[in-house]
Amino acid sequence: MVAATRRESELRVSTLGVMKETDLSTNGRLHQVRDLLQVVSGLEDPQQVQIEFGRRMSVIEKVDSYISLSVRGLNPGEYKITRMLLSNEVLEVNPINPWKQWEDLPIHSGGFIGRMIKDPTPRLFSDFYLQDDPVFGDRLAKYGSALVIPLFDSGAALNWSLILRTAPNAFSEHDAEDYLMQGNLIGRMTRNLVIQQQINDLNAKLNEQLDEIAAIQRSLLPERLPELPGMSVAASYLTSLQAGGDYYDFFPLDDGRWGMIVADVSGHGAGAATVVAMLSSMIHAYPERHRGPGALLTHLNQQLAAKNIASSFVTAFMGVWAPDDRVLTFANAGHHHPTRRRFRGEVGQIQGAHDVPLGVLPDVRYEQSDVTLDTGETVVMYTDGITEAFSPPPDREMFGVERLVQAVRDCTGFPSCVIESIHDRLFEHTKARTRDDDQTIVAMRVEES
Repeated sequence: MVAATRRESELRVSTLGVMKETDLSTNGRLHQVRDLLQVVSGLEDPQQVQIEFGRRMSVIEKVDSYISLSVRGLNPGEYKITRMLLSNEVLEVNPINPWKQWEDLPIHSGGFIGRMIKDPTPRLFSDFYLQDDPVFGDRLAKYGSALVIPLFDSGAALNWSLILRTAPNAFSEHDAEDYLMQGNLIGRMTRNLVIQQQINDLNAKLNEQLDEIAAIQRSLLPERLPELPGMSVAASYLTSLQAGGDYYDFFPLDDGRWGMIVADVSGHGAGAATVVAMLSSMIHAYPERHRGPGALLTHLNQQLAAKNIASSFVTAFMGVWAPDDRVLTFANAGHHHPTRRRFRGEVGQIQGAHDVPLGVLPDVRYEQSDVTLDTGETVVMYTDGITEAFSPPPDREMFGVERLVQAVRDCTGFPSCVIESIHDRLFEHTKARTRDDDQTIVAMRVEES
């Protein structure tokens, strides 16, 4: 084994011994090309990429002048001049950015360029000396050689390059091949940057809209939690990267009772936020909220079904707290059963009335149930952004009800402790501070009167 390893080592040394490396340190053009590619790889603005390529390539390739043109979106025979280099020293940058101010560029037709763009084929000219052109006049009369290069986008020659030298026979067919390849690679790179810039602009606008939606959602939530008689309350509402449809609220009723709701609209974005706003408006405009949670959910369901909110639906838990006899009357529209922590630490779910989500079937009449709560008991309501939070790949396991129950069991039962414990367990599970869905928790603890 040792002998075999030694032979392999000798073979590698022998092979390396016959290699010959060419010294490239004196190749100035190679270093110029390297520097060019290094610089443009860090640019994000397509205008700057074109400027940098034009400036440096005029030196590397000894190009005397360069003109770029575009026919994108124009009638046959029409074109726009997007950039000109009419000196081998100074790049004449068009003050108009062709990607951002396309409409401000003048439209031309006819002349030498008009003839060239009829056929998407490279053209090579010697003894060029163009005079009396209807577009350029005599500005190109001093150039003895010209290359016309089509630049393709989605299979069509939408852009063109006119490369000029003063010598009468400065270009070869090999030059035409090289410029055709180089120009189209540069064009593709520039096009990718334009697309990336468009994506960035759209993302910025989308983020602004999402911020506006999030602000609207926050405005619909209680500005401060109410002081419920016989109960201490804490709530947490954490938004996702996309605007979601979580909602919670409290509202006073007659005889010292308080109503409360935790709801979750399906989907994300503006649609979900709109349904949340509709839901809030319907609740506060309903004059018979005192009739109980079943009647209120029935009313909300009829209203949402009549609005034809397409594929959207709403899960909701609606409760009414009567402090005098410590009874929580509730109705449930497809929402998670609340978690109940008893004084001695036992944790389970509050079972009872449970019907379909709001907005699915128009004629549902929602039943309601009662539960009597003792001093020191805690009720935890939440949305599915909690239980459906995933652990990282490859497991991608949901947080689930069992982990939530354990988090409630591990704390004192005071509302703020409950929320903190759930958040700690969530972070331990997801390893992330960001969320794929809104996460809402409302915790209420019965206190001594």
